[in-house]
Amino acid sequence: MLKYSLAALAVTSLLPAAFADSIETITIYSSRQPISVEQSLASVTVLERDEILARQAPDLPALLHQLPGVTIARDGGRGQNSGVFIRGGNTGHTLVLVDGVRTGSATLGQTSLSMVPLDLIERIEVIRGPRAAWYGSDALAGVIAITTRRQQQTELNAGVGSYGLLESDLGLQRQLGAWQLQANLGYSRADGFDVRPDLDPDKDGYWQRFARFGTDYQSDMGQFYWHSTINSGRYDFDVAWGSEDRSAVLQRSHVLGWNHQAAATGQQLQLSRNLDSDRTYGPDSSSPFSTSRDEVNYQLTQQLHPSLNVLVGANWYQEEVAKAAPAYDESQRRNRALFTGVNYQPAQWLFEAAARQDRFSQYGKERTWQLAAGYYLTEQWLLRLSRGTAFKTPSFNQLYWPGFGNPELQPESSISDEVALRFSGQAMQSELVLFDREVTNLIQGSEQAENVLLARVRGAEYSAQWQLASWQHQLGYTWLDARDEQNQQPLQRRPKHSLNLRTSWQGEHWQAFATLDYQSSTFQGLDFTTMTNYPDLGGFTLLGLGASYQLTPAWQLRAKLDNLTNKNYQTSIGYDTAGRTLGLRLSYRGF
Repeated sequence: MLKYSLAALAVTSLLPAAFADSIETITIYSSRQPISVEQSLASVTVLERDEILARQAPDLPALLHQLPGVTIARDGGRGQNSGVFIRGGNTGHTLVLVDGVRTGSATLGQTSLSMVPLDLIERIEVIRGPRAAWYGSDALAGVIAITTRRQQQTELNAGVGSYGLLESDLGLQRQLGAWQLQANLGYSRADGFDVRPDLDPDKDGYWQRFARFGTDYQSDMGQFYWHSTINSGRYDFDVAWGSEDRSAVLQRSHVLGWNHQAAATGQQLQLSRNLDSDRTYGPDSSSPFSTSRDEVNYQLTQQLHPSLNVLVGANWYQEEVAKAAPAYDESQRRNRALFTGVNYQPAQWLFEAAARQDRFSQYGKERTWQLAAGYYLTEQWLLRLSRGTAFKTPSFNQLYWPGFGNPELQPESSISDEVALRFSGQAMQSELVLFDREVTNLIQGSEQAENVLLARVRGAEYSAQWQLASWQHQLGYTWLDARDEQNQQPLQRRPKHSLNLRTSWQGEHWQAFATLDYQSSTFQGLDFTTMTNYPDLGGFTLLGLGASYQLTPAWQLRAKLDNLTNKNYQTSIGYDTAGRTLGLRLSYRGF
């Protein structure tokens, strides 16, 4: 499949090569066990809590949009629906894990990222490329793995901003012997702006409140933990049909787990229950949707040799549509899975292999695999290659929604190739990746969901970060060619070119940064009311500025100005986005 010449990778030889080894950053989810990013055979971006705060993104979609290989299509502003596209995959082709647990609505087939509070996030890993051999359905284009806060100190944040934004959150912790107790509470709201002036001349705002309570217990038998998260809110929107223009959201998650490490053997067991409710309503009607997912995960990791690790595991989950506005023909499905993986690192070589079998109550067996190899050309330069398969099962809406659903739909499946060259130094890290993915049975459709015989996504992704004195620079660029091979039309909402640049400066008490985000024009697909294609949305460039000042060791003031030039642009046809936006935030972090 991958016909690119390896000679193209020599572009990165223009970069300095005289740096020493870099400080190690760990990825946990790229191969289901801790490994340094420099030795990972996947493209991974890791954002720790301090980096998340320093970027001052207004919400999770805006934060993800700053990363290589990720583009966002928004139906308005903060709180409104947002779609995430990793390396040209559909929104549903990205698996979202929260503390290792599969999330999202079974009816929609995806996670509402705009309603995931940034204030609850301790760490984010974005893994670009297929991971279905490790995680099963949905991990076709990538994985977004979120680790929630396990509060280590008292923390208080309060902020104000444009469009009537008010937000605050509080984090508390208490150590009682072997027990650690944590709690996080938060609230945010905004008046918003009119996202569709052509439909309904009103402001489309939102409000949200959330709470997380948890405890960890450390003993000779391992670590036991429990946490529950409740996230509720409401957002307004505009539609071209019907009178329902407001949605109430309630998301609940409960996790009980155990970790144990004894010499060369590690074990993890996790039980979880997720409930996702969404009720759209207006003056004349109300449409409720409620789904649940119960899940059990177990994995055993064994170190057979200092350079050889083997992992085996089992996964079971059940999805159920408890309530839906239309009655579905089926309301429940189950999946059982077994998986295994091997990580072998002899001398200058790196090898990784994984295989998984899922057995769905609807479709029977789905088998996936992943193979990857890497070779250190020098101490800093790593050449790697990988090939893997992946799949995604249709959502309940795609199967059974009246007038649109198609119960004959088959799971989407793909095979992907990657070749990459990575440089890891003390003051600089960079990576150039060429990727090629063929997707069969891609689900598309304006009037009815249908399987497209073949779609192909190919592209190149370059990322780099380097530091000079007090200055740090981060660059990400992606070239993408995503199209339906049957009619040679581009896939919707995939820009051919996207670029992100962030430059920051660190002083004794001050921090400051500037951002530039560029996206080329995007194809928006078929308008089924006229049966002609929508006009392409134009490209845009956005500029941003931010600064923070350390008032005292515990208190910090931050300010961020987004869309500096007040650019008028859209990422989803017909939906306006926010203009020039100012945000101020005061933070307290106890010791």
